[in-house]
Amino acid sequence: MELKNIFKMELYKNRNNKPYLIVIAVLTVMAAASTFLGVAMIENKIASEGAPQSILISLITFTVLGLAVFTLLYPFHLLNVDYRNKVVSLIFASGVSREKYYFVKTSATIITFLFAMFVILLTPSVTFLLVYPEAFVEFMQKIIENFSVANITSFMIMTVFSFLAYYVTLTTSVIITKGKVAGIFLFLGISFAISTIRSTLTFPLILTMNQSVNINLFFNITSIISILQIVLFAFIGLKVLKKQDL
Repeated sequence: MELKNIFKMELYKNRNNKPYLIVIAVLTVMAAASTFLGVAMIENKIASEGAPQSILISLITFTVLGLAVFTLLYPFHLLNVDYRNKVVSLIFASGVSREKYYFVKTSATIITFLFAMFVILLTPSVTFLLVYPEAFVEFMQKIIENFSVANITSFMIMTVFSFLAYYVTLTTSVIITKGKVAGIFLFLGISFAISTIRSTLTFPLILTMNQSVNINLFFNITSIISILQIVLFAFIGLKVLKKQDL
């Protein structure tokens, strides 16, 4: 089976996952409601005290908590669904190599998650850009003033590699535990250990973060750690997957 066909099937399966489509819809509505209510209060269209304030606080709290849980559980669900439905062995029996499956599964999960977050955050982002364009321009000007092009570039690289490291580690955790809930705890434990190592290496730089060279060095060290994390856990994940008895 061709790689692009496997990838298309994964995306099709992900976008037709009805329970999580409902969750995405709920989070989208909550994020939009929080935004509209918040803007209305800032612009004095409605009262900023009493019931509206309580509703806004509740909406923001549940939206943030929902997004935090969604960020972990949704990709975990996408990665472990084949194990949970006991179709992994059938996939490999159909001629799909385990290496292809690993990379397609991880890539499809990342793309699906990014699209879901785009849908959820689209309304708040567009609303603030339309209502407060001057504040956005001022914010961007401050970033440009306080950070050099090299720092911004290093920050973007760090963000990309940290994001990829997150998903590669989560994928490996799912593979090791064969899609069991224990995979979440394994992932959290690994993430805590890596965060401790990262903090130990970068803490001296944080103390002198006012120096541009230290900021750049901080971003670069974090990127290197993320790259090592990607390589290590991709290797472990593939190694376990190849030897796994399904």
